Parts: sequence; structure tokens; C-alpha cells
Amino acid sequence: MGGKAALLVVFGLTFLFSAYQLKTGSVSGRAADNLSSFYAQRTVHQIAVSGLNISAAKLYEDNSWRGPMQHIAFRGGEFSLGFQSSGDTLAVASMSQYGSNRDTVIAFFSLENAYTKYTWFTANENGVSWTDQDTIWGPMHTNSTLNHQNKNTIVFNGKVTAGKGISAPPKNAHTKFLGGYEVGVEIPLVTNMNDLINGAAAGGYTFPTPAALMKIEFNNDGTLDIYRDSTRIMDDVTFSALAPNGAIYSAGDIEIFGSGLVNTPAGGITIGAGNNVILRKPVAYADNPVTDPNSDDLLALVAWNDIIIDNQTITDWTVQCVMMSINESLTATNMNKNGTFNYLGSIYQDVRGNAKMFQSFMKKFRHDERLNTITPPFYPGASDLQLLAWWE
Repeated sequence: MGGKAALLVVFGLTFLFSAYQLKTGSVSGRAADNLSSFYAQRTVHQIAVSGLNISAAKLYEDNSWRGPMQHIAFRGGEFSLGFQSSGDTLAVASMSQYGSNRDTVIAFFSLENAYTKYTWFTANENGVSWTDQDTIWGPMHTNSTLNHQNKNTIVFNGKVTAGKGISAPPKNAHTKFLGGYEVGVEIPLVTNMNDLINGAAAGGYTFPTPAALMKIEFNNDGTLDIYRDSTRIMDDVTFSALAPNGAIYSAGDIEIFGSGLVNTPAGGITIGAGNNVILRKPVAYADNPVTDPNSDDLLALVAWNDIIIDNQTITDWTVQCVMMSINESLTATNMNKNGTFNYLGSIYQDVRGNAKMFQSFMKKFRHDERLNTITPPFYPGASDLQLLAWWE
């Protein structure tokens, strides 16, 4: 090979190797860039997921928690949380940033209370039968056997579920099961009111002398009077001033009376008794949800033992509130009047009150449909939160 030819070969190889090195360098650079981009995208996603996990943990501890958590530093980036409620569903979005990279992860939770969705709920129907003219609007449930007198004047407008069956079977019954029925359904029971007790102690109101009777009188101007036995200890106080967070508790008995209507702040009020709750007078909202679905008056009465309706002279009773008897019954005295018991709300009781509870009374139970989307504050069972979906 001549000298010129050799030089051409050398120059050609040099050019080829230079081009190869440039190509290799370009590929290596892109690989490094791709790796860096993948790491950033992966990191920003993990930051968003971590933010959502943190929010879920806090919500399971307290389903009323809504942050705020904005621009929270995490793993070299940050996340912010957003909340949006629609009906009984809560959407939580975790929005993350890492450098110029952004990501969002969303979870959907159910806030529906397992008990307030029912007009009527019992662990044990106690052998009591639904009788002539009894009518229920809304779902009802018992963990035991549902008994009815098999008359076409008994009407269940919502779905009926019963853990141990229905006597007589609805298929051939005269009783009207207009919302359908299902047997073999058993629902876990409420075992405590700890959230309510703790809420009353931290931002609510705890009655200072539990050995005494706490009496709450509803006044005509929407205020309350509070008594210790027969001694008035608070005069013309509002629910908002008495219990800013909506929780009221006494370890003993609580008596409800007075001619005034119930006027609560938005979000409602829950009153809990470590023993019994006694109703001396009908209870009705100042803004009636039957005529105004946007009413924000909401009252719950929770008793560790009985809720007692103590009737003396009243023929027709109207009761508008949520009621829960954790260990005992909704019961009554002196109710042998030929009147009507009109109820709006949601009733939970461990054992159904005795057969003479409303002797000669026509019972009309109607579900407060607002309870499909809202729950009284610190109401037992409300802390249950269910994850519906998780979108990444």
C-alpha cells in the first residue's frame, strides 16, 4: 500500500472512530437523562402516594379531619392535600411536586354512617310485633327475627333486612313490604361512645356533677336553660356557646323538656348520657326538614342505657331527632292514649322496647333523608370510614 493510500486509511479510521465516539456519547447522555427523568417521575409519584397515605391515616383516626396540609416538604419535594365532599363520598387529592415534575393521586372514601342510614335498627326485636296502622318510611334492620301481625295496614316503604328471618314470610303476607326484603343480614353493633365523651371534654361540654340529674330546657327563643337537679345553672345559652364542637355529655341521666323548638348550629349537636335520656315533651326542629330539606337543625340523643319517653297528658307526639340506646331500649311510660307517634330521624336500640311501649298508638316512623349525607357530630359509629377507590 502506498503512502497516500495509508494516509487515507488512517484518516478514514480516525473519522469513523470520532463519529462512533460522538454517537456513543450521545446515547450515553440520553441514557443518563432518561434515568434522571425516570427517577424524578418516580419520586414525584411516591411523594403524592405518601401524602395520600398520611391523609388516610388521619381520616381513619378522625373522619372530620380536613387538614390543612399545604406545601408539606417531603423527600426533596412537597405535597398538598385537597378535599371535596359529595353526598356521602369524600374525595381526597394529594398533589406533589419534585423539581419541575408534578403528579396527583386521588382516593375516594365513604362517610356513610352504618346506623343513621336506617329509620329503625335493633339488635333484638324482643318478640315485639309491628301492629295495625304502623308505617315506616326508609330502610329498617334487625339482627334478630322481624315480627308483624300480617295485616295490610302495616307498611314498610323501605327495604327490610333481618338477620334471623321474617315471621310471617313476606312472599305471602298481607303486610306490605314495598321496598323489598333480605334475610340473613347481620350488622356489627355499637359498643361505646368514646368519641362523644372525648369530644365533650375537648371543645364541647361535660356536665360537672354526674351524680346529679342534668336537665336541658328548650326555650321559645331558641336558647337553652341548663339545670342541676332543680337548680338552674345556665340561663338563655345557645348550643354554639355551650358546646362549640357539638358534643355534650353527662355521666348520669339527662332530661329533655321545654316548649321551645330545637335550634342547632350548622353541623348539629349530639347529647350523650352515661345512663338514661328522658323526654318529657315532644322534640321538633325550628326549621322543619320535612318542609325545608336544607334545614341545618340536627339533634342526636345517645343513651348508654334507655331512652324514655315519659308521657303524662300528651295524646299526639312528634319527635324529630336521631336516637340511640346503646345497651338497652327506646321505651315509654303512660303511652296508652289513642294518638299518633310521628317520628323523623333514625333510631338505634339494642333491645326493642316492650310491647306496651306505645299501646293504642299508631306509629309513623320516617327517615330523615339528610342523614344520607350528614351525620351528627361524634355520633357513635360515625368514625367508620371505607375506602371506595384509589386512583394513581
